[in-house]
Amino acid sequence: MRGHSLAYAEAQMAEYTFQLRGWHAVAALLALSGITGLQMYSRVRPVNDAMRDAVRSRLLAEYSGRGPKDLARFVAEAREGSPVEPVPALVQRDVEFTSMAARGTLGGATVVRAEVTVDGGPPPDSRAVRYFWVSRKFEGDGWLVMGESNSYQYLMELMPASRKVSKWWN
Repeated sequence: MRGHSLAYAEAQMAEYTFQLRGWHAVAALLALSGITGLQMYSRVRPVNDAMRDAVRSRLLAEYSGRGPKDLARFVAEAREGSPVEPVPALVQRDVEFTSMAARGTLGGATVVRAEVTVDGGPPPDSRAVRYFWVSRKFEGDGWLVMGESNSYQYLMELMPASRKVSKWWN
């Protein structure tokens, strides 16, 4: 009995098919390309001085031994009962960006690509290109560096279909 009612429901469903041929296909392709291009263009974010300062301070902390990984190591050593070493002083270095670009959605997290030189040469960790997740601070103006990213996430932030796929916490 159940099979009979299922076959009846399938027979009652309308089926729509259409084919694009000739200039209709070309017009549809141009429209889709234009929409995709506009969506990709809207994901390119400007880089302002506050964003540069946030990334610069994060890099200075890392190069001075005060980055998140170093602080996590200090906490782990303290929990193990090892003698706690003092946090190193912040070393002032000349961190410059030869280029910096950002991609992301308006109001969401943004991936920043930064080409870095330190004191006119390569960085101490020899990673000249760095990727970071940044977001607006909750209070006041400015940017907050939430963590590191990679080139794949930077590329995927440009793609319109990647809205929910590429998040900073993945």
